Amino acid sequence: MELRESYINNWATIVIAFCLLLLVIAKWIYKSEFYHLLSAAISNRYIKVSRNENPNHGLRIITVTVYTIGLALWITKLSFTEGQSLLDFKTFTLILTGLTIFILAKRYFSMMIASLMKFDEILELIEYHRNTYRAVLGILLIIVNLLIYYTFHDSIVAVRLISFVSIFMFVIYNFIILYTYSKSLLQHSFYFILYLCALETAPYLLLYKYIMLSRAY
Repeated sequence: MELRESYINNWATIVIAFCLLLLVIAKWIYKSEFYHLLSAAISNRYIKVSRNENPNHGLRIITVTVYTIGLALWITKLSFTEGQSLLDFKTFTLILTGLTIFILAKRYFSMMIASLMKFDEILELIEYHRNTYRAVLGILLIIVNLLIYYTFHDSIVAVRLISFVSIFMFVIYNFIILYTYSKSLLQHSFYFILYLCALETAPYLLLYKYIMLSRAY
């Protein structure tokens, strides 16, 4: 049992340490902007000021990477807690791979559809807003993972409660995004509903299916 716990702590510690290293590098390279980015957690002023910047800015790429890794760690732990998979590096890798493909594919397919339906400018703003929140949530996920992997690693109730709070925050941030751009989106209501069904609902169902299938491996 001790060897098993040590193995879990080893790979999880390395992954979390890697995320922290990425954040340190981001803070070192983009010092002032890094602090402004954190302010997006409580204010949308940074988003309004910086939304015309390059969406592939290095800081955003690093922080979204941290978000993706943190999300994979969290899903791995939650899946294990619910008895759906093993808590090992292989499962984490499978989930991380699925998440990465999911996020990238969803991004490019959504932009393609938005371009065809003539609301690509709005969607660019939404994606920028979403990635900014992902950057903030990535830092939150490090804290969440520290709690569920170390502080409350044996408590199913604590893991579920922390996960519930995290999901609630994810939903709130997505609601804020939709509310912020609701007037613009209503001008393309039919196409947006089609987009919402095709690329905001169906992909999550496919991702859930992928995670469930990963337990077989």
